[in-house]
Amino acid sequence: MILIGIDTGVSTGFAWSINSKLQSVDTESILSAQDRVLNIINSTDSAGMDVIVCIEDVRLRKWVPKGVGKERMQGVGSVKRDCSIWQEFCERHGIRHIFVAPKAIQTKLSEKDFHMITKWPYKTSEHARDAAMMIDKVYRLLKRKHINMPAKFEPKIKKPRKPALYKVKKEKLL
Repeated sequence: MILIGIDTGVSTGFAWSINSKLQSVDTESILSAQDRVLNIINSTDSAGMDVIVCIEDVRLRKWVPKGVGKERMQGVGSVKRDCSIWQEFCERHGIRHIFVAPKAIQTKLSEKDFHMITKWPYKTSEHARDAAMMIDKVYRLLKRKHINMPAKFEPKIKKPRKPALYKVKKEKLL
């Protein structure tokens, strides 16, 4: 099973693993992360492995600490928008995906603690570590059957709307 972890934001945390063995832990832009997801899926199609994208979804956060300023709230708004973009991306390409609430994962680990837990030897950013910890948690939950494997997602194809026919009012002749 291949799990891909996405920590949304301006600097997108990106991590992926094969059967819980980390392959990459990086930080990149949202578009390059989406390209990597497609590359991983295309390269594993022939191998027949299940691929699940795990997205940290701040829309599931139900609390906001007191004293959070307007600038920080605008930042949260842009991350919420990024979650919507990832949802649309996964649905458009028919990719299995899971949304993970921020409180469900161990985030904001120091690099030292992250290395002790995962044995990942390379330098990482906070966003990349969060993405890696998310897929670690999801893997354990799937293995223990605490959460179910998401069903294959069939993209919804919207039917084009018929153009509206407007009635033209006849002008009265004088």
